[in-house]
Amino acid sequence: MEKGPVVLLIIGLASLGAGIARFVHLGPWAMLQGLYCLISIAGALILLLIADYTLHHARLAFLIVLAFLVVLVVTSPSFCVGLGVALVGIVARGLRS
Repeated sequence: MEKGPVVLLIIGLASLGAGIARFVHLGPWAMLQGLYCLISIAGALILLLIADYTLHHARLAFLIVLAFLVVLVVTSPSFCVGLGVALVGIVARGLRS
């Protein structure tokens, strides 16, 4: 197995674990927060697509997208879970092919 998917899997599982830990720390869990997590999966996939494009075509703009991703991960436990699920899904899809 290559090093890239392993790194993405570790980052995805760490993000997923951090988001779950933050939800446990918040207290009672509402169904609306689950909906936010599902919506965040789509948002994370779109932002990862934009980050990949800017990494290959405009390296300086990639730093802005990366900073935006970091701010969302730090401020939103829903996005943290969504990003983790998205990264693990990307790696699982790549391993299946």
